[in-house]
Amino acid sequence: MNDFKNLNKQRQTLLKIKIDGYIEAAILAAKTNNIGLSEAVFLTTQGLIREIAAQSIEKDKARILMDAAFKSAFPEHHARVATH
Repeated sequence: MNDFKNLNKQRQTLLKIKIDGYIEAAILAAKTNNIGLSEAVFLTTQGLIREIAAQSIEKDKARILMDAAFKSAFPEHHARVATH
């Protein structure tokens, strides 16, 4: 994950936009076929996880990556979990 930091700010921003666009397109494609948002997100996430497995990333490492991504999008979730 340190390689991303080696890119200049413009390249980082463009890469984020491109990847976000792929995810948005996947969800839009699913919704276009009249399935709900929850199913669309599930199918998109499932596809991402299949790709992670295809790249031979270990399950524990994949969970760490997914958890870090989740916490970056929902930082309040981490604080709430930590207090329980």
